[in-house]
Amino acid sequence: MRFLTLFALAGPVLAQDLTPRELFFSAPGSPIKITRKTEAKPITPPIAKNKPPAPKPPTTTETPNNQLGGATVLQALSTTPAPLGLRYSILLSRDSGAYKEVDTESTFRSGDRLKIDVESNEGAYLYVVSRGSSGNWSVIFPTKEVDNGNNFIAPFRPYTVPNSGRFYFDDQAGEEKLFIVLSRKPESSFEDIIYTINTPTPQAKPQKEMQLAQALRPIDDRLVGNVRNSMLARDLVFEKVDDSKPIAERKETAAYIINKNPAPDAKLIVDLTLKHK
Repeated sequence: MRFLTLFALAGPVLAQDLTPRELFFSAPGSPIKITRKTEAKPITPPIAKNKPPAPKPPTTTETPNNQLGGATVLQALSTTPAPLGLRYSILLSRDSGAYKEVDTESTFRSGDRLKIDVESNEGAYLYVVSRGSSGNWSVIFPTKEVDNGNNFIAPFRPYTVPNSGRFYFDDQAGEEKLFIVLSRKPESSFEDIIYTINTPTPQAKPQKEMQLAQALRPIDDRLVGNVRNSMLARDLVFEKVDDSKPIAERKETAAYIINKNPAPDAKLIVDLTLKHK
């Protein structure tokens, strides 16, 4: 297992010094090791007057434990909880080809097939709803095909939405709207629509089961708007990357969104619009 190590010249490495992608991979269990290297300039201490210069230390090829590649290891982030982070990317299949990541702001064309990859940097609750032509929203994650409908997702594990299907664009131009919520705690606005809670036995916790109809109280624009408005924009930071900016030799075309709020009920949202012509 690889852990994040940061290198700098002076001062501790703080969370505000990191990009959203670096913050995402600062969480425990991250599969990617991020380093920052800066050429260190030698500093010659002043020589006191009327005193002979200090003898030179013996030459050695051993590298001190706190130095690597001309940079000094100052501080790791293991002592500070990583902020809640979400990585998402759009996977495009065109002309029946293989799926590959494309720019999240791409405009698509008739016949394109799309999927969305979603990944969290910690165990959290994921909800993905899609807006249809009727104006109502339907749940596309959680789904019974993934962990029997459990929406608590594991860290650093990509989840593909929809799991067993894809978004397909026909000859009619328009937009497909997706609303993604990642939360450290269950989002009550969605939970009572998606799940029923079984009465537990004395030794067991309540078990959530997906509702069959999902239409007891439809998800409309007002409900989605209420969840959206509950977020504090100042806590969210965003970064879009492409394969010209690889990280740890890993090329990607994706977006990262981070909620820097350390609260146990922190959550983040993504409004994603898929346009086709």
